[in-house]
Amino acid sequence: MRDLPPAFAAHRAGGVTTLCRCWALRRRDGVALGFTDHDRDLAVAGLTYAARTGLEAAEAAAELGFAVSGGDVSGALASLGLTEADIAGGLYDGAGIETWLVDWTDPDTRLLLDVGTLGEIRRAGDAFVAEVRGLADRLDAERGRSYRAT
Repeated sequence: MRDLPPAFAAHRAGGVTTLCRCWALRRRDGVALGFTDHDRDLAVAGLTYAARTGLEAAEAAAELGFAVSGGDVSGALASLGLTEADIAGGLYDGAGIETWLVDWTDPDTRLLLDVGTLGEIRRAGDAFVAEVRGLADRLDAERGRSYRAT
């Protein structure tokens, strides 16, 4: 069970929720982009999350233990700041991504849902699907060299 921040728990206890999803994408070169499924832009912690981007969570999976979990995020390449040339150039390879649940009436009331990195990005016409890899994915990466007696 997850402990909710008091303000977020109080909001959920009310009869009506005003929640939306926000994604913060941080490329390895330091560029940060924000996207939301809300119908207007939101400013949260100094980052503007752009609305009308067509970005949505396509599928999410959670695993117990050290199994690699993640999901997919899909969207349209027409969104501001996200171009096919940048994707093809590898600027989003290994980019960090955070998924937030945000109260759009009070953006400071939010809950971090997931942290991960972008994996494979598949393009089809003017759309894309990006694989989101969870933090356990780093444990599966081979590092260093191994030696043994011949």
